[in-house]
Amino acid sequence: MNGKHYVVRTTARLTCEAQRAWNKVCFYEHIAIRPSWLLRTVLPVPLRTTGAYSAVGNVSRCLYSDGGYLTKQIRRIEVGQRIDFDIIEQTIRYAGKIALKGGTIRIEPSDDGTCSVEMTTHYELQSPLLLAVRFFIDRVVGTMHRIVIRDMRERLGARQGASVVDDAPRERVADVDVKLEPSLLDGLVSVHARAEPQG
Repeated sequence: MNGKHYVVRTTARLTCEAQRAWNKVCFYEHIAIRPSWLLRTVLPVPLRTTGAYSAVGNVSRCLYSDGGYLTKQIRRIEVGQRIDFDIIEQTIRYAGKIALKGGTIRIEPSDDGTCSVEMTTHYELQSPLLLAVRFFIDRVVGTMHRIVIRDMRERLGARQGASVVDDAPRERVADVDVKLEPSLLDGLVSVHARAEPQG
């Protein structure tokens, strides 16, 4: 079944030159810092990654704590500026309900010698009944973006106080703290999945 396409976008300003930021670009499964409580609660944790992501066609495959895999293939690279990838394998939790499609990491230089980083994730909901939990999905994806950016900052060796902006097209979500009880998202997704008519 083809679901409706959604986009989550997070932008942050970095107080370094664009080339330095580009050298620290990575995916969520490559971060050195521990995932946040929210991410550890609602998502499986990356355990081991194989492959590469430095050239078009490269494949990076990650094993997660639930025994599933998420595999990315590099679709486009503009060196120093952007990297686009597609999800070509997804067997982690929620795979049958929330289909991750791919994303982009983009570095934009500024005239003052600083830069911005923009992370974009595309996904599809495999049932219209899951629209009820879209708010939580977008918040989790945004949190994942922010921890990757935080990892970049730490590896750049600078404590940067730059603001981070979540930009969800057409439906801007306010910057608020969302506190989820353990397995709440899992429970919500399961309830809506059970309510889906069989066909």
